[in-house]
Amino acid sequence: MQLKPKALGLTVGLLSGAWWLVIMAISLATGFGTRTLSTFGSYHPWFSYSWGGALWMAVLHLVVGFAAGWVFAWLYNKLAE
Repeated sequence: MQLKPKALGLTVGLLSGAWWLVIMAISLATGFGTRTLSTFGSYHPWFSYSWGGALWMAVLHLVVGFAAGWVFAWLYNKLAE
């Protein structure tokens, strides 16, 4: 079975980006998980605990998730041959 790198990359990227956007929106609206997200965010470049930071994290995870999914599918296909 062959995996489609573009499809897996888009899926991982969209899910990862959407996850961060939703979690940050909930946290910013309610104040729940402020310290946890700030701690996780400190590992990301140019992170800020704000609405702009939520959009930045969504875009960053979209790009990195796409790359990770694409590399995983490509590597899987190469090793499955």
